Amino acid sequence: MTTPKVVLCPDGHYRHAIYGLGPYIADYPEQALLACIVQGWCPKCMASAKNLDGGDATCHSREHTDLLVEELELGTLWDEYGLVGDIIVSIVFH
Repeated sequence: MTTPKVVLCPDGHYRHAIYGLGPYIADYPEQALLACIVQGWCPKCMASAKNLDGGDATCHSREHTDLLVEELELGTLWDEYGLVGDIIVSIVFH
């Protein structure tokens, strides 16, 4: 479904909702692909795949990822940052 419907939410406000974007069951390889990360890398922080428990890594941000994709080659993104640079995910809000 791609046409928004007006629904009454629990907080009493009416909002547009598009159903079908809800739960998606995927195994780990599919989850990694949907998050645009390489398997074995953290989807939340910039920790190296070799040191996921390091604790000194900063969180991912859209701005940082976009800059890396613009400046680096796909192989470097994959090997050094755990990013899949040739898949672009965009979310459109109505």
